[in-house]
Amino acid sequence: MNDEINNVDIIEYIISEECKGLRADQAIANENIQFSRSLVQKWIKKGNITVNNKIIKPKDILSENDKVTIIPEENINSNFIKPEEIFIKVEYEDKDLIVVNKDINIVSHPGAGNTSGTLANGLAYKYPELVNLPRSGLIHRLDKDTSGLLIVARSIESYMILIKKMQNKEIKRRYIAFVNGQLMKNGQINQPISRHRIDRKKMAVNPSGKEAITDYEVIKNYKYASKVRLKLHTGRTHQIRVHMQYLGYPIIGDKTYGLKIDKNNKIDILKEFSRQALHAEELQFIHPRNGQDINIKSEVPKDLKELEEALDV
Repeated sequence: MNDEINNVDIIEYIISEECKGLRADQAIANENIQFSRSLVQKWIKKGNITVNNKIIKPKDILSENDKVTIIPEENINSNFIKPEEIFIKVEYEDKDLIVVNKDINIVSHPGAGNTSGTLANGLAYKYPELVNLPRSGLIHRLDKDTSGLLIVARSIESYMILIKKMQNKEIKRRYIAFVNGQLMKNGQINQPISRHRIDRKKMAVNPSGKEAITDYEVIKNYKYASKVRLKLHTGRTHQIRVHMQYLGYPIIGDKTYGLKIDKNNKIDILKEFSRQALHAEELQFIHPRNGQDINIKSEVPKDLKELEEALDV
């Protein structure tokens, strides 16, 4: 294992405002998405994870500014993912990594209430070597109803390098979205995000949250909506959806952060579109082994094309 990987063997950081008040296993898994919650629980019980240099229990509640230390083990996949035959569209593949184009209505990896039928289950079936990697090699995720590109590592070496690149903002991610309202100019949203103070399943703009930066570029205006391209500088949970809501142009079809559409609204497509109109269109990064520039793009799926046709009347 090379020096670049060894440098990330020990992980140390401070618990953010977003995760204060959560159980230790939940908070640490939320802030280290490369590790599953069950693996975090195992490491806590073995003493591989300490808080303020003390042994803890998975159910202990963490406070803001608590110091977390994680000492990963070489075999970090204690949470076996059952291989399942699921269709996966592959946009790029070599011996080190894969770029897949996730469809809607599929969860990225197993979690509470979703133990099977996920993209990670399908990856473990199509690429058997991925059962030895956390989350079947997925280094990031997309919401169930967001379509588009995801990077999958095929070895622990590639996995750790790509995770570090993601943490260092060296992987460029661009999205296409259709939003409510006519957005007339390009700009940047630089507003911190944390977990919602009341509804802990949601996120919200909060001055004491984590840094979150999203660039937006208007591609086209329609009578009641706009097509925009978005670039993520950070990767907070639900970042684009929260930021567009904050800007006043929520994503069409977003049941959590979108508009409450008037039942008398004549624009049926705005009422009936079944998911957030958001697609991960482009990934750009340096290959973890050969240093080549990888740039992968994908077309928007059929449902978004149909949405655009309905808006463009």
